[in-house]
Amino acid sequence: MKKLMILTFLFCFGINYCFGQSIQEIFKSFPSTYIPEMTNEAKDSLSENGTYIFPKAEDYMETMKADYWTENNYIRLQYYFPDGPSGFFIIELKKFQKNDGTPIVVYSKFGGSPKAFDQHILMTFSYENNSLEPIENLGLPKTIETKEFLKEKILDSLDGKKLNMNTSYSLKTNDNNCVEYNIYPEIAPYYEWVKTEKFSYIWNGERFEPKEN
Repeated sequence: MKKLMILTFLFCFGINYCFGQSIQEIFKSFPSTYIPEMTNEAKDSLSENGTYIFPKAEDYMETMKADYWTENNYIRLQYYFPDGPSGFFIIELKKFQKNDGTPIVVYSKFGGSPKAFDQHILMTFSYENNSLEPIENLGLPKTIETKEFLKEKILDSLDGKKLNMNTSYSLKTNDNNCVEYNIYPEIAPYYEWVKTEKFSYIWNGERFEPKEN
């Protein structure tokens, strides 16, 4: 009986531990390959203060800064130069739960300049035993071509010319079980060309399914 109670406790502890992994703990597990220039000490400072100023490199004149924002199972980092070039990039993390309790993390990175940015990286990971493991084929496309957002008559009128518009993933959505891929026309008249402003993907406990617009 005592042995059964111990086994039951260990099983329940394991389940609760798996479900209890916060997005902040997962964030600290990401290597610098994905969270550039961030030591563990820098991550702690960023999480505590909401912002972090990177030490200046000897051969670089500009100061780089990162702002941190978190809500529920979501983290957003924005890297930028407060007094220098207008370039930036944004990293988003969002945690989902598999049906068996395993945490799944979506990692997105996009950037450029305020008027010309695009999606750089989209990856998905499982998180077990304090370790991240990349997972493929969970239903999220790496990118979506601009033409998929536009009306057919606009595509015909372009006659093969390339049209650039800002597009990127957004992991911060009204539905916690959703991620979106959005288009951001640079000027107001471009909105008339847009057939759909976003593609949404819903997490079903095993993979992401496209939502009909």
